[in-house]
Amino acid sequence: AVLLPALLLPHGIPSPSATLDRLVPWTATAPAPTAIAPLAGNPELGDITFQVEPWLLYLRHELRAGRLPFWNPHQSSGAPYWSNGSSAPVFPLHLLFALLPVELGLFLLPWLRIAIGALGAYFLAREIGIGRDGARLAAVIYPLSGRLVSFVLFPMANALCLVPWIFLAVERLAAGSKSGRSSWVLLAALAGLELLAGHPETAFFTALACGIYLLVRGSAGALLATWTKVVSAWVVGLLLAGTALVPLAFTVVTTDRWHEAGGGGGTPLATIFGLWLRFVLPNAFGQATDGTYWGAFLFVPTTVYAGALTLPFAVAAILFPRRGRAAADPAHDPAFGRRLRALAVMVVVCLFASYHFPGVRELLLATPVVQKMLHHYLLLGVELGLALLAGAGLERWLAGEGRGLLLGSLVPLAGLAFGWTAFHDDWSARGQLAEETAATVLALGLPLLVIAALALQPAARRRLAPLVVLLTLADLAWAHAGINPALPADELYARTPAIDFLAAQDERMAAVGTALRPNAAMVYGLYDVRGDDSLKLSRYEKIYGRELATPHATFFRPIEHWESPWLDRLGVRWVLAPPASAPPVASWKVAYSGGDATVFDRGAAQRLVRFEDGSPPPLTLARAPGRWEIAWSGAADASRRLVIAETWDAGWRATLDGRPLAVELVDDLWLGVRPGSSPGRLVVSYVPRGFFWGLAASGVGVAFLFLGFRLSWWGHSGTRDPKRAPT
Repeated sequence: AVLLPALLLPHGIPSPSATLDRLVPWTATAPAPTAIAPLAGNPELGDITFQVEPWLLYLRHELRAGRLPFWNPHQSSGAPYWSNGSSAPVFPLHLLFALLPVELGLFLLPWLRIAIGALGAYFLAREIGIGRDGARLAAVIYPLSGRLVSFVLFPMANALCLVPWIFLAVERLAAGSKSGRSSWVLLAALAGLELLAGHPETAFFTALACGIYLLVRGSAGALLATWTKVVSAWVVGLLLAGTALVPLAFTVVTTDRWHEAGGGGGTPLATIFGLWLRFVLPNAFGQATDGTYWGAFLFVPTTVYAGALTLPFAVAAILFPRRGRAAADPAHDPAFGRRLRALAVMVVVCLFASYHFPGVRELLLATPVVQKMLHHYLLLGVELGLALLAGAGLERWLAGEGRGLLLGSLVPLAGLAFGWTAFHDDWSARGQLAEETAATVLALGLPLLVIAALALQPAARRRLAPLVVLLTLADLAWAHAGINPALPADELYARTPAIDFLAAQDERMAAVGTALRPNAAMVYGLYDVRGDDSLKLSRYEKIYGRELATPHATFFRPIEHWESPWLDRLGVRWVLAPPASAPPVASWKVAYSGGDATVFDRGAAQRLVRFEDGSPPPLTLARAPGRWEIAWSGAADASRRLVIAETWDAGWRATLDGRPLAVELVDDLWLGVRPGSSPGRLVVSYVPRGFFWGLAASGVGVAFLFLGFRLSWWGHSGTRDPKRAPT
């Protein structure tokens, strides 16, 4: 359902990167639109185009070259890759992508995320006590709701698809399950995986949502013992992910993002209520892919539609909870209602926190570390909770109880009344009346249909249950069909003559404006002094923002000061610009001119490996990401310093024929070494600071996993919830 555009396109992949066709040098080679795939892309998913896909392709290239991708030399004057927080270099799905052909990998990666999330929601629903039909509904709602669909191409989706599995392990521990040891191991392993997934914030908010659920749900056994198991499992998960988290911790404190003040201004309640309208009308503020979105915030973070039937079913489950999978069964589960109440509280708390509701917002901003995170990620708790509650509500409908469903239908009705009152004129002015009318009919019609079906016999309703699931699937697929458009695989970062020209050069380059967005250099093996990472090293950005561009802690900013001497110091020789454009500096010569772009030659710039005194540099024997090999012939002056114009970071090390040398900080930016008077082979290489400590932490985590599985302390304790009857 989500990947249908890619399935319909020959050699199609799910990608929003047709938007590259609007940028130089790809404008000249843009393919013609077709009826099946207009190739419009999705500008709201620009991070996929400009960051995520280059990261994935770079990871694949480095692993296939037999190198661990510690360092990225292709943007800025070099930047950390392993510890940038989003690359997820050891997450299993990313490793699978590196093994597969690109086209297959880019297709399977989002599909597996959806499938894993769906299966997790199904088994979690069954564990909570929801019947098979309700569990199937939850398995459709959770992965096809706005959160996972909107971020299915992001590393965040690696973490989101694991959320229901983590809740499954927590629920088993809280229920005092006989599989307590395996549940503890499962929770620890999943926590570690989620922390390796490339979006640590999601792992943190998953733990927070689990804590809210467990606090209300309670425990079948000793409450302190249950909390000890859950907390210790997350601690072991932190240890397991140490190989990524420890280097990340060292890197993040050296970035502008960490030092940036968080929070921003408060959000008016009227704006919050307006955004909540998207729970009922998915395109209440237009559609991003056709350029008509006009909402108060970005389209993707506020995409929360979970289906027309979800809210009515969820409210029905909360108001009239059933006692187990079969209310008439003597083996019913008395804790079922408590689980549903816990889900409801989690939904409300996560909803208020996600939208910076007054009071909750101040609490989050006052919390250390949390204040640096984007709180809308907590919507994961809202959508998972709604999916499970809707599954329970479907079971109430199958049992013939309609009071809750009638009351639940008032929720979307109230939202629609608010929407038509507040935004009728806006919809009319923007030509949205027909679309919103159709969405309103759907939002009211589907609940009315299932309410009318209460007149049928129970057996007839049971036969209709799969149809309800399919209607929800169709509803969600229709609502979210345009979020992830398709692209022919060979058009993803397609090569052009200008790119081929630059790829044949050794020197660094730059581009005018937004041409050749900087992370494209990772795909082509170029060396671009611009950068587009969410974590930017403050050391480099201080120079870039002061000497070349307007600084920003997070977003890419194009070069403005083309006469800056820092272009020479950075080793920039080539500058790409639109076709037939004049050079930003009159003295530059045209090195390449074509229909795709113009490339200017600034003239010889300073060498990347050079002596401070300007004398001829030594021979560079080899260069690879995070590694320089230099033939050192010795120096009469043993204190003579060699400068390598690569960004200094604490992970750089140097050796001369195996003898360690100090790596100095030069001009608060570059690497500097003093090899001395003895000739030899100078090697300067990078391993992220804290990597080996993190590796040791991961080893300790594995040991704890083994011990946790073997020791009986983690086994069954206390009184388990009564056995639930099968359906």
